Amino acid sequence: MSELSSILRHAKARLALPVVAMSRDSGLTAVTIRGVLSGKNDPRLSTLMTIADQLGLELMLLPKTMASSIAAQAPAEDEVQSLVAAALAWPGSAK
Repeated sequence: MSELSSILRHAKARLALPVVAMSRDSGLTAVTIRGVLSGKNDPRLSTLMTIADQLGLELMLLPKTMASSIAAQAPAEDEVQSLVAAALAWPGSAK
């Protein structure tokens, strides 16, 4: 969970988006958002999806074999589109 929290904090910092604005726009409390960003709580999937959406991110579930391949590449944040393209090109994926 700490890696996910770190990614969310980095995206929030990049956008310079205040927690108060995220709370107002998402319907989540500022306490909930701060808890997720700090990694101190275990949020519901819907909460993570809402926060990710606020930060211009998308949560994805991948087959473990594909996830380990992506993790081994250690992509930079600006390579997200190529990872999506790779997911679509994965054998057996729906296009």
